[in-house]
Formats: sequence, C-alpha cells, structure tokens
Amino acid sequence: MDILDLEDQLSKFIYELETEDRLVRVGLKDTAESSKIYKKYKSIFTEKNLSEIQALISKTKNPGTRDIYKRIYFTIAGSFIGLATASSEDQITTYFSGAKVKVAGEEIPYYELMPRISKDTVFEKRERLDDAGTSVVSKVNSKRLKLVQDELKLIKKLGFSDYVDYFSKGKKMDYAKFYKVVNKITKETDKIWNKVMFQVSQEVFKRPFVNIRSCHLAYLRSISMYDNYYPKEKVVPTFLKWTQDIGLADLIPSIQIDDRDRPKKNPRAVCYWPKPPEEIHLVIKPIGGEQDFEALFHEGGHALHGASVSVKLPYTLRALAHSNALTETYAFLLEDMVFDPDFLTSYLNVSSFTGNKIKWQAYFVNLMMLRRYLGKFSYEYEMFSKGAISKGPLLYSKNLQRTTGFITKRENWLADMDGGFYSADYLRAWISAAQIHDYIKRKFGKKWFVNGKTGEFLRKLYSRGVTDEIEDVVTRLGYKPWDTSYLISGYRDVLGKGE
Repeated sequence: MDILDLEDQLSKFIYELETEDRLVRVGLKDTAESSKIYKKYKSIFTEKNLSEIQALISKTKNPGTRDIYKRIYFTIAGSFIGLATASSEDQITTYFSGAKVKVAGEEIPYYELMPRISKDTVFEKRERLDDAGTSVVSKVNSKRLKLVQDELKLIKKLGFSDYVDYFSKGKKMDYAKFYKVVNKITKETDKIWNKVMFQVSQEVFKRPFVNIRSCHLAYLRSISMYDNYYPKEKVVPTFLKWTQDIGLADLIPSIQIDDRDRPKKNPRAVCYWPKPPEEIHLVIKPIGGEQDFEALFHEGGHALHGASVSVKLPYTLRALAHSNALTETYAFLLEDMVFDPDFLTSYLNVSSFTGNKIKWQAYFVNLMMLRRYLGKFSYEYEMFSKGAISKGPLLYSKNLQRTTGFITKRENWLADMDGGFYSADYLRAWISAAQIHDYIKRKFGKKWFVNGKTGEFLRKLYSRGVTDEIEDVVTRLGYKPWDTSYLISGYRDVLGKGE
C-alpha cells in the first residue's frame, strides 16, 4: 500500500467535497451532488484498504507514524460510511436549500426563517415563524432517522461495537469521563443561569420565565438591544483592521470571505479548508448586530488557523484532525473579543460604560449557548451509549429543557444533532479557550488583542495545523485538561455582579 498516494487521493477528494458543500451552502448551486464525488473516489473507501491500514498500524512502532495511519484510517472509514449515505444526504441538503413556507400570506425561503426570528421584536410572530420551520423539518425526519440507522449498521460492519466506541477511538476521547465533566459544568452553572434567565425574561420578554419556547433563544442570541453598536457594514473591515494590528494581515490573501446575501444561502456561518494553507473560505450571511461580529471572528479564528498551517507538514497533519476541538478553541478565543469592552472602545468607538453592559449581555448569551450544548451532548451520549435511538426525541426535549429551561420541540431532535459528538468538540473548546485566554491575558496584557506578540504566539500555535489535540496545547501552557474552573469563574465574575 502506497500511503503517500493514498494521502494525495484523499486531499483531492476532500477538496472537491468541501467545494461542493460550500457552493450549495452559499446558494450558488441548487442541487447537492456530493454522491458523485464519493463515487468518483470510491476505490479509496474500501474494506480492503481499511484492513491494510489496520495491519500497518499494528506493526508500526513509531508513535508519530502510527498517529498518521490512524488519522488516514478514520478518514477513510468516515468516507466509507459517507459513500453509502451520500445520496440521501444530498436529497436532504437539496430539500432544505429549496424549501419555502408561507407565513401570513408571505412566501419565505426556509433559510430566511432563522434570521427573521433573530430580529423580530414581536413574541408571537417569532413563534409563528418557528412553527413554519417545524413543518419543513418534520417532513424529512424519517429520512434523517434512516441515515442514522444506516450509519450505525456500517459502524458495526467496520468492527466497532457502537457509535460511542467508533468515535471514542476516532477522536481519542473518553466520552464516559467527559459526560461526568458535562454534568459538573451543568450543576456549577445552574444557580447563576436560573437567576439571570429569570431576570432577562422579565426585561426582554416582559413575562416570567415559564413555558417559553426555544425559538426565542435565537432572538436573545442576537442581542438586538445593542445592534446599533455593531454596524453591518463594519463587520468585515473591523476583522481586516484587527488582523493588521495584531500582525496577521499577510494571511488574508489566502482567505476568501463570502459575505454576500443570497436567499438560498444558509445563515449559519462556516469556514472551509479545502487546501490549507493556500485556499480557505470564510462564509457569513450578515443580518446586522453583534451576532455578525461574533460569527465572523469565530470563523475568522478557523480561517487564520488554516491559513497559518505550515506547508512543511504532511497533508494528514495539515487537514485530517482527530477532532475539531482544537480549531474550535482558536475560534472561540477570537469570538470572545467582540464583547471585550477594551476591544469595543478600540474598534467600534463604544464607551467603557456601554462596553461593560454589552459584556454582561454577551456573557449571558455565551452561557445560554454553553447550556444548550451541555444539553445537546448529554442527550446524544445518553441516546447512543444506551442504544436508545427510539427514545431520541424524548431525550432531546428533556435534556435541552433541563439545561436551558426553554420548551424544546421533539421534532428537532435530528435537525439539531451535529454528527460525531461535535457538541463535545465545542464543549472541550469552551473549557480550553477560557484557559488560553487566561494565559495570553497574563502574558500579553489586558489589550492582548492589539499586541503583535500575541499574533506571533497565535501564529506559532496555528502553524502546527491539526497535529495537536487541544488538551495537549493547554498542558504545554501549564494547565490541566478539562479544568473547568477558568470557564466557570468567568461567568461568576461577570454575571454574578448583575448589570
């Protein structure tokens, strides 16, 4: 087996697959055809290749080489599953891209619903828009369920006992242990979350926090009351100006920023690494307000990471990560800047007084999203670890309502699930970003975000591509992996004081 040739074929496959996904996602292509790409490269995704790579792993003593073989193995294993499910995935993607609903006589593209919910100030209208979206999601749930069932069968065919076993080995994660960490974070933030949510509900919704539906999370997340401090037209220029100030502007030519507004464009921001470090795509659909800045800087963290990857690294260590917790940490680190009062004063001419009010609101939203992902992971882990797919809708609704307090529709149990325990990747990133933020603030000062030395530090981290797991990085910086104290203290310090 020629590993270098296999690696080269994988790089071409991933380039074509990411390009296809991006074109459909941004509304430049109506029909998803990833299945054609899988079929084009199907000679790679075979049980024979997987068996041969397993044999190489078994007889290879060098840890670095073994690690590369394992990354290639799980990339091919994932694509082996993808080859079998791509046609169904394409149908679902195409369905949502073209779906439209009628609300009060107006025809609205499905992907326009969430931006409208985020900005509509009328409580009842947000729920009408949400109901329209639920009708679209419900129609495809049976197909999504079959996809999950097919994936589970293929995982067992590859010799893994179940979903948890497969992703534990592929992502080098002890999910049973992490489930305990998740429960710990939930318990330690229960009191402060309940206090601030009841307060916000009275102030924003003008009603007590009882029987309020989860669609209103999107409205709270948009921080509408501070939108005027975050002009839509300044979101990209602010990011570009910041990269200049911190010494990373030379990376921008490798990053293609798509901020165009198209009706069929998915509103969820995303970053693609089809060919790191030469070609990176940052996609955002601005709707106005803080959320735009948060999304752009988050995806900007991914983009700068990808554009900084050393060309000296083999392709596997440039692009084939065990998990995405590492790059999500770098993304969270930059995302959090946009509600730092000093950052707001420096880049958006916001007063210190207003900046601190925005910071309080942003920490509330950040905690809200953290609690959502705590619920998402606990639901997914309980469902897959117990083989309880039939109980998925109930576990989803129960766990999300327990962690957020919002009534959560069962119909969204699959639409809201990111495959491969990506929810855990996010949670690992939340924990680790708090640790790295503590490190750079102590090392580079309160205004670390305009310190060129911070840029050098980040570039050095980014240049290692996906060689590390985030737990390796924080350990080298002197922290204990999964130490939640830095994360928890941040919420207590800001939200515990009130506004």
